[in-house]
Amino acid sequence: MGLAFRFAVGVSLALILVMGGAGYYLFQRTQAVVENRVDSALSRAAAESQTAANIVEGADGHHRELSKKGILKGNGVMRMDVEILAGPNKGKRALRYSTPDGASIVVPPESKRGKKNDLFSLFTFVTGMVILVGAGVASLIAKRAAQPLEDLVQDVRIIARGNLSHRTHVRGPGEVRQLASAIDRMGGSLAEAQASEVELGVRMREREVALEVAKALLPSEEPWVDGYRIMGDFVASDEPGGAFFDFCGDGARPIFMVCDVSGQGVPGSLVGATARAYLRSTLQSQTDLAEALGWVNQQLHRDVERGLFVTAMVVVLDPIEHIAHVACAGHKLPLLRFDAEEGQLKSMQPNGFALGFDSGPMFERRLEVVHMPFQPGDRLVLAGAGIAELPAASGGGEWGEKGLYRSIMQHSALEAPELVAAVLQDAAKFSGHEVPPSDYSLVVVSRDLA
Repeated sequence: MGLAFRFAVGVSLALILVMGGAGYYLFQRTQAVVENRVDSALSRAAAESQTAANIVEGADGHHRELSKKGILKGNGVMRMDVEILAGPNKGKRALRYSTPDGASIVVPPESKRGKKNDLFSLFTFVTGMVILVGAGVASLIAKRAAQPLEDLVQDVRIIARGNLSHRTHVRGPGEVRQLASAIDRMGGSLAEAQASEVELGVRMREREVALEVAKALLPSEEPWVDGYRIMGDFVASDEPGGAFFDFCGDGARPIFMVCDVSGQGVPGSLVGATARAYLRSTLQSQTDLAEALGWVNQQLHRDVERGLFVTAMVVVLDPIEHIAHVACAGHKLPLLRFDAEEGQLKSMQPNGFALGFDSGPMFERRLEVVHMPFQPGDRLVLAGAGIAELPAASGGGEWGEKGLYRSIMQHSALEAPELVAAVLQDAAKFSGHEVPPSDYSLVVVSRDLA
């Protein structure tokens, strides 16, 4: 059943109950008033009559009283129930109104019942007409009132089928217009939520792809170099980019690098993958570190979009002469060296532009290669910039380079694997073990004491 039908039926039932009760009450009260008026009129007629008379035809005054006690009316008139004994109304009941002087009027009760039936029919007719008219008016009002709501139901069905751009065109009372406006806002919110969900799905998929690329960029195992211990680890963020660390070369000429990429997501991951491929192939095929990085810079400048670049800290180790050849291509964090003999932590950051930032001449002029002795017990630490940008769990600022330096000094006696684990644990504790805002790598190379 529709809203209009239910409203009309409800109003009709209410009218039946109200009008039926009111009509019955009015009928009873009106009947009592009429009977009192008739009794009064007959009583006055009996009191004013000069001779005994019967208005019941053929009664001839032959009546039998049916009750021993009558009802005293006004002016001393007594009303008594009687039975007619002769005439055409023989055997019928009647009412006799008698005066003290013997005058009487006999009235058959059918005359009163006729009035009662006529009065009941009148009230029934009037009540029925009121109910019918009320039900018709209620049905018309309900239909007009429900039509805007039915239109809104159709609009909601259209929106529910996926047409979130659909808007209502309902005209009606203020409440209906407010409801239509709320439905329009709901449709707009659902459209925004759907767009956000699609965007979130795309971003989640991009994140998955970026994570897969980042994992693929990591070395499968640490290289073995006689007299040295090497360890590296990588921490991914919610928005992984192309940052990576890598080991390449062989035991006679091992190469270590930590790289950061300016972009995030899939674009950053692709730039990182491209840079890693160029660096691995070139550094292993060319012995001159500066020439190798210059060639990689030219290729990246040609291949990647403007504004994207790669920073790198590269170390080529000579395990025979125990010399580390260091080049920095715009990397933010310096190379850190713990000097076991002096017990101090020293930093080294040679000059150099980021890879892909310049077409070539300026990059080659600025690039500097530093040759550093690697003494027994020394540790070299290469770190991505993200580890220094970790926010404090308490909101008190970033971990910074000083935090990294303190952690390395505190655990400087540890070998490479244990030192990496200890520093990463300190970093996680500082940030409350939250996911970092950007990826970062940490690589430690330690030389045995003997």
